[in-house]
Amino acid sequence: MDNKKYCSVSKKCSGCQLSNMDYRRQLRFKQNEVRIRFNRLCSVQKILGAEKPLNYRNKAQFMFRKVKGRTASGIYQSADKTVVITDSCALHTKEQNEVAKVLCSLFDSFKIEPYDLHKRRGLVKSVIVRQSFHTGELMVVIVCDYKGNFPSEKTFAQSLVEQIPKVASVILTKHRGTTITQGEHPKVIYGKASITDRICSLDFIISYNSFFQINPMQTEVLYSTAVKMAELTKEDTVLDAYSGTGTIGMICAPLCKQVYSVELNENAVKDARENKRINNIDNVSLVCADSEEYIEALAQDNSPLDVALLDPPRAGCSRSFLTALCRLSPKRIVYISCNMDTQVRDVRYLLKNGYELKKVQGVDMFPFTKHTETVILLSRKDVRERIKFDVNVEDLHGRASSTATYSEIKAYILEKYGLKVSSLYIAQIKDKCGFEKRENYNIGEGKSKELICPPEKEQAIMDAFRHFGMLRD
Repeated sequence: MDNKKYCSVSKKCSGCQLSNMDYRRQLRFKQNEVRIRFNRLCSVQKILGAEKPLNYRNKAQFMFRKVKGRTASGIYQSADKTVVITDSCALHTKEQNEVAKVLCSLFDSFKIEPYDLHKRRGLVKSVIVRQSFHTGELMVVIVCDYKGNFPSEKTFAQSLVEQIPKVASVILTKHRGTTITQGEHPKVIYGKASITDRICSLDFIISYNSFFQINPMQTEVLYSTAVKMAELTKEDTVLDAYSGTGTIGMICAPLCKQVYSVELNENAVKDARENKRINNIDNVSLVCADSEEYIEALAQDNSPLDVALLDPPRAGCSRSFLTALCRLSPKRIVYISCNMDTQVRDVRYLLKNGYELKKVQGVDMFPFTKHTETVILLSRKDVRERIKFDVNVEDLHGRASSTATYSEIKAYILEKYGLKVSSLYIAQIKDKCGFEKRENYNIGEGKSKELICPPEKEQAIMDAFRHFGMLRD
C-alpha cells in the first residue's frame, strides 16, 4: 500500500503500527501472532478479517493546537506528548473528521483556546466524537480544563448542529491533570445524553463514557463467533463476567435459560439496565459487583453453572477467579481477550484444572494496528478422561511407595479444592486403585462394588494420592 495515499502522516503518528503493510499481509502477520501463542495448545482457525479495514472506528478522539495562529486538529502522539496534525485520519469516519474541521473553525470564531499540555494553559483538552453506525447519529464530547468556563455554550452547540445536522448530542465535561480521558461531570448543552447503536439485532445505549467495542461491524463477527462456540441450549445457565454494558449476555439471552451479567463499573451497569429495558429482555440478571468476588460467592454456594463467558481487561483473570470458576465447573468456557499473552497464561491454568482447549479464533477488530482480539472455547473434560492413569493394580495392591493419613488427605483436598470428603469416599477410591480392601464399602447386586463418590471428589482424591506419592502417573 502507498503510505502517502493511505495517510500523509503515517510515519509521524503511532496510531497505525502496520501502515507499511497491505491488508492481506496484515492478516498473515496477525494470524502468525495467534499461532505463535496457541499452536502448542490447539490448532488455530483462520483469522476473521474485516470487510472494510478503513473508516471503521465508532469513536474518535481529537486534540487541537495552534498552527500559524489558527486552530488545527490532530491525533495525540503519546511518545513525545505532541499533536500530529491531520484532518483526514483513515480509521475515523468521514463524519468524525468533518466534525473536527468544523470545531477548529468554531473555536477560532468563539475565541476558545486549545489546551497546551506543556504550558498547561488553555481550555479545550480534547474532543471525543462517538457515532452510531446504525442511526448515523453523532455525539460530541468536549473535554475542558477544570478551571475554565466554556463561553456561549448553547450558541456554540447550535452553530455546530447547523453545520453538521447528524450531531444529536453535545456534552461538556471537566478534567483535571494532563492524562487523556473523557472527563467527568457531564453537562448536556444540546440534544440528549446518549445515542443508540445496534449489534446482532439488539439496540444498545452509548453514553459519553460507555465502554463499547470500537469496530461495530467486527463486533458482530466477534460476538456471533463467541455465541456459536458456547453451543447454548434452552436449559443453560450462563455467567457473563466482566460484562460491561451487558452486550454479549443479552445477545445470548434468547438462546438460554438465564444469564447473570456481572460488572463492577456502576455507569456501565446503569447503561446495561437501560439496554435490558429497551430490548424487552427478562432472563438477564444484572449484578453490580466485582467479578472475582461474585464468582467466589457462587463457588461457596455450589451454584449451578453451565457456560461461562469471559471478557476481562488486558490484565486477564486473577488466579482466585479461575480457581473459583474451576470449582463451579461449567461445561464450556468462552474466553474473549484483547491480550493473548494473559489469555494464554489463564488457559494454561484451566488446562491443568480439568479443561481442554477446543477452538482458537482470531478476529481482526483493529485493522492497521498491531492489536488482535481472540475468542477461544474450553470444554470440561469428561471425568473418565480426567482420571486416566497407567497403573498395574496388582503391582500397587498394598505396595504404595508412600502413604498419607485420611486426615492429611482431607486437609489437602479442602485447602486446594474447597471440598470436604469423607473417609468412606477415600476408602472407595483407594479400593478402586487396589491400595486396600475394606469391609465397609457399598455392595450392590452380585456383590459388585457400587461407587457413590461424586466425580469431582473422586478427581480431588486421585490428585491427593499423586501429591502424597501414593500413585504414580
